[in-house]
Amino acid sequence: MQTTEKAQTLPRAQTPEEAGVSSQAILDLLDEFDRREFEHHGLMILRHGKVVFEQYRAPYAAEIPHSIYSFSKSIAATAAGFAADEGLFSLDDKIGQYFPEYRPKKKARYWDQVTLRHVITMTSGLAFDVFHQNSAPDWIGDYLHSHLRDEPGTIFHYTNECAYLISVLIRRLTGQTMWEYLTPRLFEPLGMETPFTETDQQGNPGGGWGVIWKLEDSAKFIQCYLDGGRWRGKQVIPAWWVAEATRKQSDNSGNVKADSNRGYGYQFWMCQQENAFAARGMFCQQGFCMRDYDAVFVYFGADADEQKPFDAIYPHFPGGFFEEKREADPAALQELRRREASLAFPPPPVSNRMPELEEKLNGSMIRLRKQRLLNIAGYPQGLLPMTVNQMCVDRAGNMTDIALEFGENEARFSWREGHWRNSIPLGMDGRYRVGKVTLAGFHFDAYAYAEWKSGNTLYLNIRPIQTCVSNSFLIRFRGRRVKITPRSTPTFQSIAANLCKLSFAYLNNNPLMCLVSRFVFAAAPYLMEGNFYGRLKNRRIKRRR
Repeated sequence: MQTTEKAQTLPRAQTPEEAGVSSQAILDLLDEFDRREFEHHGLMILRHGKVVFEQYRAPYAAEIPHSIYSFSKSIAATAAGFAADEGLFSLDDKIGQYFPEYRPKKKARYWDQVTLRHVITMTSGLAFDVFHQNSAPDWIGDYLHSHLRDEPGTIFHYTNECAYLISVLIRRLTGQTMWEYLTPRLFEPLGMETPFTETDQQGNPGGGWGVIWKLEDSAKFIQCYLDGGRWRGKQVIPAWWVAEATRKQSDNSGNVKADSNRGYGYQFWMCQQENAFAARGMFCQQGFCMRDYDAVFVYFGADADEQKPFDAIYPHFPGGFFEEKREADPAALQELRRREASLAFPPPPVSNRMPELEEKLNGSMIRLRKQRLLNIAGYPQGLLPMTVNQMCVDRAGNMTDIALEFGENEARFSWREGHWRNSIPLGMDGRYRVGKVTLAGFHFDAYAYAEWKSGNTLYLNIRPIQTCVSNSFLIRFRGRRVKITPRSTPTFQSIAANLCKLSFAYLNNNPLMCLVSRFVFAAAPYLMEGNFYGRLKNRRIKRRR
């Protein structure tokens, strides 16, 4: 899609104070992020429709799209809003009428009860597992054949398939994928490229996850909702839909997080700040709107605790907004501009070299054993951390057939993952190297380096920057035996701890299940991110340049 530069770019304020924002309050917010150890990859603050602050943590950048995970649900809901406004369906329609081929052979009470409104507000009552494997061949059948756990419309139960159902339904009614349907209605009017999204095996966008787009796309989307669906003087999203989508439609008060228990709209979260709402994705991919202050915060992050950025914002905003005209504080503004341009991950270390071992590895391949328990469970261990791989349609398979080849200032890491074979450079001279990788059907730019640690241990750090995660591997060589220990960021321990808290919220009336849940999540990091074991083989792998 071709768009003009003017259409692509949000207006920028010359100073934060020009739009009624304190530069010092933004500095305090950045300090708060650091104090709370919140790893943000991009941050954009808007007031009165203007960008007052924008920052990226290199190598992440404005032009590089980023996975937004469940933020995608708010986009899918917007597609439902267009469809309802155009009369394609009513939210009070029963889902069964659109999927007659899935009608149960035995009488099922829910079939004539669950409506599209129940689905879009996460209150269908269908007991569907949030950890459902996306590699399964028939997501709709699995969802529609779930048993009815709660009366429809009564209990909030968050699941991806509620958004996926919208994606499939729009394609059935229009003959277009949801993204094709949204392109002239949403993406083109907002000056956005149609984003990349993961699809199911039939080509339907996931709806509830899988979108990769730029930070400014998040900002445009939330700003349009803040402005009642209007964009540059034109009504883009139906105004009635914006009003309904961003108010409380279902009760999620059982959740333990303060900004996750104030109500849920049409795939938007209500927040503890009065008259505020958010689109939210895993690991803090969020768009947060303070409607009473005409302000938007959007950020990409890498933290398992989705409450953390809210808790960092509230001590400084809305207190950092003002309405009267002010001059910028020169010292605060200068420091803000410095901080705006200087955020980056630290450079990698310069590695010592192990000439004899490197020479041995140049002519060898590491053949890894499969992790039987994970494969039985349907989670082959690949380069992407398990928490990301779990959501992918194409779980290609186990990582194996590893080759390491060492040059003067860098190494090359090659491996097989199911039907994919990748090869990337690793900096060993204090600089990252960038390589192209294909993982689970996605194409990434991987920033990577390697470093020899004590003994015969090689440390690899690989960051596919179109996603928010990174993965590291400690490879220990003992003769021909090899042990590989993977560790991801965010850590699996932090992810398990947050999921454990969420499970208690849903199981608070069942002490036995709470106890079981605590045990499962305590053991999960050791089961899901365990060690690989293998051996060196005297066989050179032909590498792909």
